Amino acid sequence: MKNKNIPTTKMSSIESTDLNQLTNSTPEDTLIQTKEQWPSVWSFDQWMEKKEKYPWLFCSMHKIGCIYCKEVGTLKTFKKQGVEISKEWSTCNVDCGSHPNKKNKLSNLRNKIKRHVESQAHEYALTIKKDKESQRLVKNMEAECFKNEKSTEYVFRTAYFISKYNRPYDDHQKLIELQKANGVHLGSTLHSRYSSTSIVSHIASKMRERIVKNIIDNGSKLAVLIDESTTLSSATSMIVYIKTSISNEEPIFIFLDLIELITQNAENIVNQLLKCLHACGFNDNFLRENWISFVSDGASVLFGKKNGVAKRLKDIYPLIFSWHCLNHRLELAVNDSINDITSTNHFKAFLDSLYALYNRSPKNQNELKIACAELDVLFLKIGRVLTVRWVASSFRAVQVIWKTYPALYKHLSTASKDDSRDSKTRSKYLGLCKRLESIEFVLDLALMCDVLWELSNLSKELQSHKATMVFADQIIKRTIRVIESFKTKDGEYTSEAKKTKTNMVFKNITLFDNQKLRQINQNQFLSSVCNNLQMRLLEYNNEDSKIICDIQILNKCTWPKDVNIRFGEEKRFLINTDTAIRGMRKFVDSNTIVINEELIELDVLIKTLPVSTAECERGFSLMNLICSDLRSRLTIQNISNLMFINVNGPPLSQWNPTDYVKSWLFKHRSADDNRSRKVALPNLEKKDSLWKILSGERE
Repeated sequence: MKNKNIPTTKMSSIESTDLNQLTNSTPEDTLIQTKEQWPSVWSFDQWMEKKEKYPWLFCSMHKIGCIYCKEVGTLKTFKKQGVEISKEWSTCNVDCGSHPNKKNKLSNLRNKIKRHVESQAHEYALTIKKDKESQRLVKNMEAECFKNEKSTEYVFRTAYFISKYNRPYDDHQKLIELQKANGVHLGSTLHSRYSSTSIVSHIASKMRERIVKNIIDNGSKLAVLIDESTTLSSATSMIVYIKTSISNEEPIFIFLDLIELITQNAENIVNQLLKCLHACGFNDNFLRENWISFVSDGASVLFGKKNGVAKRLKDIYPLIFSWHCLNHRLELAVNDSINDITSTNHFKAFLDSLYALYNRSPKNQNELKIACAELDVLFLKIGRVLTVRWVASSFRAVQVIWKTYPALYKHLSTASKDDSRDSKTRSKYLGLCKRLESIEFVLDLALMCDVLWELSNLSKELQSHKATMVFADQIIKRTIRVIESFKTKDGEYTSEAKKTKTNMVFKNITLFDNQKLRQINQNQFLSSVCNNLQMRLLEYNNEDSKIICDIQILNKCTWPKDVNIRFGEEKRFLINTDTAIRGMRKFVDSNTIVINEELIELDVLIKTLPVSTAECERGFSLMNLICSDLRSRLTIQNISNLMFINVNGPPLSQWNPTDYVKSWLFKHRSADDNRSRKVALPNLEKKDSLWKILSGERE
């Protein structure tokens, strides 16, 4: 018999195995093997013909069976439907009978196959087989799970909205009711404020895990920033930020945690900080190799030379570079200048009097607003100057006086002549008015505007997210040069004020020379500001000075004129030495200031060093928005979770809750779980008759 081509048919795994055994052997072996498999009354061609017509047939020991019935024979669902799988067909035990006549045997096989094909059991088995191949059951199960996940995702988005936009947890149930009214299916559970609290905590925890894992996997360098404050619930807390690179990109600030401080001594702060870092996933080995900077304000408990927090941390992690926030140093420099020049105290006291006059009396503020409207002057609230807050706020305060000067004069002058006020009050207004209309005050105001304008710009630059040590050093030196130049060339405000000395008229107000007032000595004040800026912001200890010098290595402006090709190789950083040296030589030899690929790691390291704790101050501002008077009972942990999502989380439209929902369902219930107790609705006063009218219902 010739070995004919075996026709290709759709076969099961068992059939494929049978055919593989046939095709992988010689024609002689095939005949021997096949005669031992299919019924002996069939030839090879007949068996192949049957297989092509009935692809579910399989054979064993000269008997035949049904693949489909064999695969579903163990299922018990058919008995419930009055149908049972044939045991002979499922176990491959169908033969041609014991009749001696071959023709009768062939007829017997044909009849058995025909009856089986037409049987209800075989049709059910075929249907189940098709459903299995199309994965219908799996798809139905996935669809049901997807439906459950979808409703849970809607609930998660609602909780995320609450944390992202500083809404109270009580709004969770109200937002659920709103979405249900709009036809959105949100299940029957996870609708209470307690569920919202748990969901927000879960999201914050998973987000924190992802961030820390990315930092550790990429071996990113780490800078830690801390600051202390007190919540409205009188709980002392410490805010922890980190600055690091995510996925080897530009370093960014990340809110890490808010810690409740039991005591505020150095030992407890160090223990609480390390406990926080370890709990987040940073182990000691990673911190020893990658923690490069610690930044805070200048409190003695933090930067004490013998027993401060910075000293204790450096003893544990020697690579840490401790840094005193430049914005706090700037405020100290301004305060030093105020103390040096006593005549500034008179100016400050006068502006404080104006602040108290208009901020403690709504009547005076309304009268000033009317005066501004009459003179077509923009009304601005008067603030305090030269306090412990940022210097930018001091500039805004003196600028308000400058802009609203005509309205202020008109109101003070009118009030000093108002007979409805008592004589003591009128005398107070008259004294303020005389001080305001003096040429000495106008010149002092102009000088303060010029100086505080420059210091305000410096403060804002230092608070920038992208401020680096190199940039800070440049902007500080430039500011000092600008303020120094005011000695020889007046600033914009001072130039305008000095022009009024010729005609003694400023903004249509006639000025007078008041000899009793002690004017600020311009050159003395400018020298004091420059000296204090130099001392507070640019004078470092030996270690800080060396590091500042080292990180200037990528700033070509600081290089010598005839630079050697090996310039900068002796500088040591926590990076790959060979790559850095190769990149440094390329950078020295190039005519551009663009950082090449080999120096990206060094550039990222330098940018990781923060110059200010302004992010911590922003964090405390957010904390006060979250823990308001109406939410003062929030725990520190819940405040931390809300802040983490608010600061670090993506916008609501870009956030995908799927992964967070899946991890939630491992340990918690879905929104469609009916085993949970439904949320009790608040008892409302029944006004059915009124509500029917307002809802448009007809009785």
